[in-house]
Amino acid sequence: MDNKMIRYLMSFLLFFAVFMACEEEQKLIYYDGNATAPAIIDAGTVTVENFAGKSVLRYKIPVDDNLLYVRAEYESAPGVERRAKSSRFTDSLAIEGFAVAGDYEVKLFSVGKNEKESGPVTITVSPLTPPVVEAFPSLDIIATFGGIEGNFSNLSGQPLKVVLMIDSTGNEPEFMQSFMIDNPSAKFSVRGLPSKPMQFFAYMMDRWGNKTETKTYTLTPMFEEALDKMQWKEFKLPSDFQNTLENNYPGYRFTGIYDDVICPWNGWANNFIPDIHSLPSTFTIDLGVEARLSRINMVPWWAWLHAGHPRAFEIYGTASRNPGDDLAGGDWTLIGKFESWKPSGDDPLIVTDDDRNYAWPGGENFDIKSSDEQPDPYFPVRMVRFRILKTWNDGTQYSIDELFIWGEIIK
Repeated sequence: MDNKMIRYLMSFLLFFAVFMACEEEQKLIYYDGNATAPAIIDAGTVTVENFAGKSVLRYKIPVDDNLLYVRAEYESAPGVERRAKSSRFTDSLAIEGFAVAGDYEVKLFSVGKNEKESGPVTITVSPLTPPVVEAFPSLDIIATFGGIEGNFSNLSGQPLKVVLMIDSTGNEPEFMQSFMIDNPSAKFSVRGLPSKPMQFFAYMMDRWGNKTETKTYTLTPMFEEALDKMQWKEFKLPSDFQNTLENNYPGYRFTGIYDDVICPWNGWANNFIPDIHSLPSTFTIDLGVEARLSRINMVPWWAWLHAGHPRAFEIYGTASRNPGDDLAGGDWTLIGKFESWKPSGDDPLIVTDDDRNYAWPGGENFDIKSSDEQPDPYFPVRMVRFRILKTWNDGTQYSIDELFIWGEIIK
């Protein structure tokens, strides 16, 4: 068969395929414009199941070849009209977006392929308290070092938005930042604020636009300043980590922890990765100044996806410039115990966009606070010592991309 014949045959096959596709499409969209409206839904077959902020209707699908879908019309709040649809192959319909709990009328229509519709069947639904209304009382915001932090209980796990506004000048409040959160233990923070009294305003919204009242807070962020990493250096103690990897992989050097270079996503450079070794594992930094610490920020390598993402660790401090190695009863004093938090939950194999954005590239903040183990963690330190206790996959090797430390410099 010559090339000309092959080209002719290929053109014919292509034309035939397009023709058949068009024929199939015509069959799919065919309808009888003169057909009557589909049968009305039998109200006696309708059952209602009520949930937080929504209801689910179940019904017997009318036997009618002309039926295309079932439509619901209702008001989710006074003057707010909504519609919902369900195909002819589904015997249920979700009615969502209610602003408050209560009784609501829903009208159901059977709609044909020719868009003719049956008369309505009126059903009463009684959705329970919507997630945004349930969560709002638990919303709380407090002052912290360099900013504010907030939290609320989102038992439904539905996406809820917190909108923050600020009045720092005594004029009109201005939009500050918003957070969309769908995990049960919701928390958020804003940093980089001056240490002066300011008014903050917060309200919540759901994805349907339902909005809560506004809470007002007068807060004064506590003073802090970033410690200059140009003055940091490693202070190696006998029991600190061992690292032979850096001899072969320069990107794994300890200096990668404070070089102000954030590794690209899935990159391989400028990280600190010590040898595989049983945990706990320690490393020590000479800060170059004496300071009271307020906050640590840790940028993990690959954020959750890499085995070495630290999950639990302790921080110790000392004012000595030549401390001993013993953490128990020696020169070192506990500053605090910390645990990494993952927005989507504890499963390290599930990594969502929220997880990634929470930890990378901005890092995860760990505020230094009073605790039962250390009632007064704000003592002057020259050296800090990290003790890594556990990684997110319970591995024996950890990795850190970058560290930032804030506090109040004394000298």
